[in-house]
Amino acid sequence: MEEKLWYIKSAAIFSALKPEEQQAIGAVAKMTPFHREEIIYLPDDLSNYVYLIKKGRVKLSRINDDGREVTLDILGRREIFGELAMAEEATRSHMATALEDGLMCIFTRADFQKIMARHSSVTLKVVKLIGLRMRKLESRLEDLAFRSVSERVNGTLLRLAEEFGSKESSGAVRVPITQSQLAYLVGASREKVAEELGKLRREGLLSTAYRSIILQNLTERGRETRV
Repeated sequence: MEEKLWYIKSAAIFSALKPEEQQAIGAVAKMTPFHREEIIYLPDDLSNYVYLIKKGRVKLSRINDDGREVTLDILGRREIFGELAMAEEATRSHMATALEDGLMCIFTRADFQKIMARHSSVTLKVVKLIGLRMRKLESRLEDLAFRSVSERVNGTLLRLAEEFGSKESSGAVRVPITQSQLAYLVGASREKVAEELGKLRREGLLSTAYRSIILQNLTERGRETRV
């Protein structure tokens, strides 16, 4: 319970609550492990749960009419997903898949509705989160329409470095993502992404390793890579 409560307290969505209120929320959450490539839910599954990531990363994606998978977002620890269940979403419009082994707290839809009814700060943050995710999706659609694959690869790697990167002793930043995952995220073929990464590698801006990409001097509009 103590470990679960720590993650409830550290999650931004619950940060404004009193300790006793956070403890009550922790009491109704179920701590559940998940494994790499495990499907957490599929399109058309009932929207019965809201999830808080304790450890690991989760990919949200959608399958196009032509059968291609398009990654909507990648989420990490202390982030919630499945929140559209609170916006009267009866069934899922996308799928959620684990990118690595991890752990999460799961709330039933009914329990999370009670939390929102009792705590206006949580309701406000859920509304803001839904709006933020909509804006991120709109931004990605604009990127697909108006930016080249090279620009999308560059910009996406910088964003992932800020969100998930870890500093190496050399000063480089390791981003835990495979080339296939990056291709899904930027909406391009794996071959095209590999070609762009090869160009950046030859320029000394990055290197590749097992299930990760290491950024050395990659910048965007003169902005240095930071974690």
